[in-house]
Amino acid sequence: MIHIGLAAVLLVVPPIDQGAVRDAALASGFQEAYVGAVSPIARTIHAEYDVPASVTVAQSILESNWGRSKLSTAERNYFGFKCVTPTSPGPLAVRCAQYPTTECVPAPCHPVDAYFRSYASTDDSFRDYGRLLTTSPNYAAALPVRTDPDAFIRAVAKKYATDPEYANKVIKLMDSYDLRRFDR
Repeated sequence: MIHIGLAAVLLVVPPIDQGAVRDAALASGFQEAYVGAVSPIARTIHAEYDVPASVTVAQSILESNWGRSKLSTAERNYFGFKCVTPTSPGPLAVRCAQYPTTECVPAPCHPVDAYFRSYASTDDSFRDYGRLLTTSPNYAAALPVRTDPDAFIRAVAKKYATDPEYANKVIKLMDSYDLRRFDR
């Protein structure tokens, strides 16, 4: 019965109920609920930007702690994107919000306060993700391998995160939750 519900969600494309993503993150069985709530958005991002939906879902899981992080619940930032400057949120975010974080460059890892993008909607956060991955020179090496989700995230991870295990963590999420099904 759950499978039928997810299939129905997959057939209905956004608008996404902002509360549905948040509620899915907080509910019992939140992992599958979260995947069900964001997979239609990830498929839309795939259609618009040709970014693998499996990678989009997995990165949003990792970066937002299944939509439960304060950054995702309060700022609708599902990918940990920082502002260009404390007053420049970029083209799709509406403002910058200050949060404590940990930076590992330069080493050693150390706590810092950083300004993160705040979005008007979950859709805007996902759209900014697709836009950034396909327009930033940092991720240009990933674009030729976007039909291979593992190769794509390995190329993206080189500039996206300082964690040397980042790509492996994303791939493990894709494997554990069969997220490549959204690329078919």
